[in-house]
Amino acid sequence: MTDYLDGLDLLPGEREKLRLLGAKTPLALLLMRKASPDAFDAHLGAGRATGIAGQLHALLSVDEKARFNEPPRPQGSLGARLPDPGSEPTNS
Repeated sequence: MTDYLDGLDLLPGEREKLRLLGAKTPLALLLMRKASPDAFDAHLGAGRATGIAGQLHALLSVDEKARFNEPPRPQGSLGARLPDPGSEPTNS
């Protein structure tokens, strides 16, 4: 599942922190960081997170690098955040 972590130059404890995130691939882990950089960097420390991201990026295929560089997919219809269907509309 997270065998790719075994090939990274990690400090003691970092491998377990990364495994706990549940990312099955280097791309998945990099996309987690891209989606929430502050939380990811706080989890490992900003300097270490940057170094680890560089190592993970080196593991990506050309196709994965292209996917990583794509803009995020929109949430909801046409990118709009929609209210929960069970919620009542508000008048504002």
